[in-house]
Amino acid sequence: MLFNEVRHLANIERKLASDILSVSGLSPSKLGLRFDRVVVGVLADLRSFVETATPGGRSVLVTISAPIRLPARTVNDLKPKIVALLAAGVPQADSSATLHGNSVRMRLLQHSVNAPMRLIGFVHNPASAPEQLLDLAEQWLRAQI
Repeated sequence: MLFNEVRHLANIERKLASDILSVSGLSPSKLGLRFDRVVVGVLADLRSFVETATPGGRSVLVTISAPIRLPARTVNDLKPKIVALLAAGVPQADSSATLHGNSVRMRLLQHSVNAPMRLIGFVHNPASAPEQLLDLAEQWLRAQI
C-alpha cells in the first residue's frame, strides 16, 4: 500500500472508531485502539474478504489484540474462521481464538440488508476489553439501520 493510501485508510478507521465510541463518551486512545500501517492493512484485507464472503443482512465484528507480528498469516487464518462463523449463522454469539499470539474475538450480527458495513474491526492493546468494543460496535451498527 502506498503511504497516502495507508494514511487515508487510517483516517477512515479512526473516524469509524470515533463515531462508534461517541455514544459511550470514550475515545479510541482510552480504549487502546491502534491505527498503524499494519493495522490498516489487516483491516483492509479482512474488509475486502468479508465484503465478498458475507451475505446481505449480516455483519461481522472483529477485535484483534496488538501487536500483529504476522499480519498476512493472521488474515489468512482468520478467513476460514469468519467463514465458519457465517456458516454457523448464530447471531450475537461471540467466537474467540488465539492466532499467532493475538487474541481474536468475533461476533456475527443479523440485520436488514441496508447495513453500512459488513465488517467492523478494531485492533487494540492487550489490556483493552474486546467485549466492550464489540458491544459498542453492535449498538452503533443497529442505530445505523
